[in-house]
Amino acid sequence: MSLMDKETDKKENGKDNEKGIRFVGENKDVILIIMASLAFILGLVLRRAFMPYISRDYSLFWEAWMNELDVNGFKALAGDFYDYAPSYLYLMWITVKTGMNRMTALKIISIAFDVVCAAVSGLIIYEIKESKTLAVMAGAIVWLSPVVISNSSMWGQCDSIYTSFLLLTLLFILKDRSTPAMIFFGIAFAFKMQTFLYLPVIILLWLFKKTKTWEFVLIPAIYFISIIPAWIAGRPFTQLLSIYFGQAEEYSERLSLKYPNIYYIIGEFNLTDWYSKTGIIFAVCVLLLFMTAVILKLLNEKLTPSLLLMIVYCEGALALYFLPQMHERYGYFIEIIAILIAVLNIRFFWVPVTQILVTFITYGYYYNYDKEKLIPFPVLSLAMLFIMMFMIYKTFSLQETKQE
Repeated sequence: MSLMDKETDKKENGKDNEKGIRFVGENKDVILIIMASLAFILGLVLRRAFMPYISRDYSLFWEAWMNELDVNGFKALAGDFYDYAPSYLYLMWITVKTGMNRMTALKIISIAFDVVCAAVSGLIIYEIKESKTLAVMAGAIVWLSPVVISNSSMWGQCDSIYTSFLLLTLLFILKDRSTPAMIFFGIAFAFKMQTFLYLPVIILLWLFKKTKTWEFVLIPAIYFISIIPAWIAGRPFTQLLSIYFGQAEEYSERLSLKYPNIYYIIGEFNLTDWYSKTGIIFAVCVLLLFMTAVILKLLNEKLTPSLLLMIVYCEGALALYFLPQMHERYGYFIEIIAILIAVLNIRFFWVPVTQILVTFITYGYYYNYDKEKLIPFPVLSLAMLFIMMFMIYKTFSLQETKQE
């Protein structure tokens, strides 16, 4: 081939590349829709594969609860057979009324909120970066997260519900709309007690005038509204007010419930009564120290969206690591936050990958509770400690927390 022919080929290849780039640019939205659709279909296929699995929580608790609701109708809520917030029992009652397979219907509700989690995650990224590509990427990763898939379609748990409302809280904080943000926080609390793990962040936002004082009333007000139907059904009001305290006492014989934290290093059954009390005090002190350091940092630095995500992650990680009686599922929200951080900064991508892997291992221990544990919990706890310390260090690193 002559030199002239080679030059001609280069020009033609260059034109082809330009056409390809132009085609992608002109059809970017269509390509993103196709990619999002493929991710959505893949997520549905994976969830469908896990749907037949019957978890111990379903066979030991939820099936009996749904039978009670089937036999006695809405009036069954007067009984004390359930230790979940009434809000979730209302959804259970609806699934019973549909006439569908009960386990399938219950899982479909959680999967529907998987969709909400993924969608709101994408909206959060778009609010920060105004990038449709990154938004779709964030939503797809959350939707296809092994923990998110397993939690709803295999276990049948409802962590996606309260997490959806926590993510909506974060989204509206970023939009400077504090009232709907606090409403969503209140709804999250009406579904799950662990919402309160993130109250320190809400207080921080209040200190820096991101929320208003009167809006804190919305949190208990929404919870009170949520328990009224169960109260009308006949369950004593005092029981409904204290239902979360009953949850906290239910597993007091163990310091950790498969969440890999400090108590697996100390020993999960070691001096449980003493550590259950002092552990709470110690955790509060650690959180106060962390939040004080954050406040001092913010006196000289703007609270950017990226920094807010880091603070949310670290505060949640510290609470989970030092509070006793934490379940393996309680890291669900910060795992999604870790994904969002990684989408904004690819250098953090190993954080959600590692944390989700650790969590998925603990899920495996739940599913195979009678099998030998290949990786001891103290090892998993040390891995979580390393991730947490790394993220805390990066939070206070000005270079890493500036908005890109």
